[in-house]
Amino acid sequence: RAAEISKSTFDLDRILDQSVELLMEVIPSEAASFYLVVGDTLNFKVAKGEKGDQLVGGHMKMGQGIAGWVAKTGIPYLTNDVVREPKWERRIAEEMKFDTRSILSVPVKSKEEVIAVVQLINKREEGEYDEDDQEMAALFASHLANVMDSVKLYWEMSEKVSRLSVLMDASIHMTSTLDLEEVLDLIMSQAKEVLDAEASSVFLIDEEKNELYFVSATGTGGGKAKRVRVPWGKGIVGWVAETGETLLVPDVAKDKRFYRKVDEETDFVTKSILAVPLVVKGRVVGVAESLNKKGTKGFTQDYVELFEAFARHAAVAVDNARLYSELEELFKSSIRAVVFVVEAKDKYTRGHTERVTEYSVMAAMELGLSKDEVKRVEIASLLHDIGKIGIPDTILGKPGKLTDEEFEIVKDHPVRGCEIMGPIAAMKNVIPGIRHHHERYDGLGYPDKLKGKEIPLLGRIISVADVFDALTTDRPYRGAISIDETLEYLQSNAGNQFDPDEVDAFCKA
Repeated sequence: RAAEISKSTFDLDRILDQSVELLMEVIPSEAASFYLVVGDTLNFKVAKGEKGDQLVGGHMKMGQGIAGWVAKTGIPYLTNDVVREPKWERRIAEEMKFDTRSILSVPVKSKEEVIAVVQLINKREEGEYDEDDQEMAALFASHLANVMDSVKLYWEMSEKVSRLSVLMDASIHMTSTLDLEEVLDLIMSQAKEVLDAEASSVFLIDEEKNELYFVSATGTGGGKAKRVRVPWGKGIVGWVAETGETLLVPDVAKDKRFYRKVDEETDFVTKSILAVPLVVKGRVVGVAESLNKKGTKGFTQDYVELFEAFARHAAVAVDNARLYSELEELFKSSIRAVVFVVEAKDKYTRGHTERVTEYSVMAAMELGLSKDEVKRVEIASLLHDIGKIGIPDTILGKPGKLTDEEFEIVKDHPVRGCEIMGPIAAMKNVIPGIRHHHERYDGLGYPDKLKGKEIPLLGRIISVADVFDALTTDRPYRGAISIDETLEYLQSNAGNQFDPDEVDAFCKA
């Protein structure tokens, strides 16, 4: 019942209230209280029994009374003749007009530090507290300590996730899910049409290699152009990048700065060039080019100004892409930091999340998913075990077989993960991977017993990667098996445990 109480909610007040009631049943007592240690004081968090509500919210000093002594020393205390005990703080009993006869008080410890005290008063039916009662109360206190630690971690992580959501929302609004190449291709295609040119392109500066490279190229030879790099300072594009000035060359054959190698590698014949610098916050980050104005007039000043406007849009896209990339990396790094907290609870699963993410992304790419879908697979994989934050370390790191009750607690982690990430709008598309990565293709999985293609694609992909990593790494209850044996296991279970399509893609990847 204690495990059921802690499993049902992350509301600490509710858990403590129900747990103290349960302890009063297990060790029949007239009253009970739970004191939370805050600095050098004990705060009444729960008080059960006659007039107990009047005590909640009160406090006493560390060392004051039997509970204060237990909090200060960390030693349990049992007395069946409290009137003769000098440590007893009779003031509270007298104010409440409560006849106190016996007290059993035990510390609640987290990492050897007393964080609370549980106290039982007056064993029922004129009975006396004994060593068995003390042992039971101490066991109960140990359980409460684990629950309190888990709840604390849960809320700390929820706060972190809440902060991360702001970053994710900002990045999504900034780019509308379009990547840099798609945005620049759209801008340059529009520029090519409006300027009535044969081609338009964008170079970005690679400062490490001291080169300029194509990131967008529309028109004939555009596909080949993306493989070409121009050394710093070479060609008309290099001159514009160095000087930060717009340059119009009506006839490249008459300009010594023209870099012919690009034409040679793309099979494109350049006749005229309009090149404009991409400037972000006063710094040149690239160059936009429009090539070969159709007709007989060539690029006029009006066209120069128009293309400069397109270049400014391109510069904004580059800056947005940089910001998005930084935010996305910060978001992923923050997720990894939270995941590290989860994996730190169990030394056998450290690195598990990163490996599952790598395998899942490889499989997603093999399936031919879009860039956005692959990103969703990546984020869902990073977060697939986030719900384990609420599982006690004693269960996660247990060397032997889990009891049925313990396994039920572990099985609840996909639902817990959804509860943690659910409030974040940006996580809506990755929730299915978190919730359904333990479903089985034959419908015998959990938590929803979905079957076949009812299981969301994210769940089907992560399921295969998760099992692969679990089998190929050491766990406390068994050693790792070989990659070949694991692949054979996946293939032999395709159609019952796993989606055959996902297994096939995973094995190919």
